[in-house]
Amino acid sequence: MKTKALQTCLMILFITNFVLAQDKTARAVNHNNQGVIQIKSENYEAAVESFKQAAALEPNYATAYYNLGTAFIHLRQFENAAAAFRKAIGLYPGYAEAFNQLGIVYLESGENEKAVAVLKQAVGLKTDDAVALYNLGCAFIRQKKFVEAARALEKAKQLDANNLEVRLNLGFAYGQQKRFPEAIAEMRKAVELNQTDDQAQLLLCNLFVAAKDRKSALAQYDKIKQQNPPLARKLLGEIYKDKIIAVK
Repeated sequence: MKTKALQTCLMILFITNFVLAQDKTARAVNHNNQGVIQIKSENYEAAVESFKQAAALEPNYATAYYNLGTAFIHLRQFENAAAAFRKAIGLYPGYAEAFNQLGIVYLESGENEKAVAVLKQAVGLKTDDAVALYNLGCAFIRQKKFVEAARALEKAKQLDANNLEVRLNLGFAYGQQKRFPEAIAEMRKAVELNQTDDQAQLLLCNLFVAAKDRKSALAQYDKIKQQNPPLARKLLGEIYKDKIIAVK
C-alpha cells in the first residue's frame, strides 16, 4: 500500500513538473514572439528585454539568442550582438543564419578576416543562401581580394539575378580586375534595375573612363545630368582628364 502511494506521489510530481516545464517553454516562446513584433515596430530596446526574458526561461533557446543578436545590430551594439550570435551557434552549430549575421557584425566592426571566416561557414552550411554569398563577396572586396569576391558574387547572382547590390558589387569586383566588358555589363544591368540610382550611374561612367571609352562616358554623363546636375558638372571635367570620381 505504501509503495502504491509513493508511486502515485511520484506520478503527480512528474505531471506537475511536466506542466511547469511546458508553461515555461510557452512563456519563453511568447517573449520571443513579442520581441519579433517589437523589432518590426523598431522598438529595439524593448525587443532586447523580451529576447533576454525568453533566453532566461529557456537557456537552450537558440532562436532567442539569434533574435537578441539581431536586435543588438539594430542598436549598433556589435560586441553584444556578436556574443548573442556566438551563443546561438554554440547551441546549434548548424545555424547558418547565425553565422551570416555574425559575419555582418564583423563587417560592421571592420574585422574583415573574421567576417570571411564565419561567412564561409554560413555558405558551407547553406550553399543556396544568396545573402550570405553576397556578404562574403563584400568581405572579400574589403580585403581587396577581387577574384574571390567575384566568385562569391557570381554565385549570389545565379540565385538572385535581379539584386541591385549584387550587380553593383560584382561589376566593381570585375572592374578592379580590369575585366571591363564584364564589369560594364553588370553595371548596365544595375542601372536597368534602378535607373534613379546615382551610385550605379556613376560607377558605370567610371568604368567607361577606366576602359578609355570617352564616347560612352560622355553618353552616360548626359544621363547623369538629368538626375544630378552638380555631380554631372564635376564628372565632365574628369572624363577629359581620364580620372575616376570617388564613390561615397
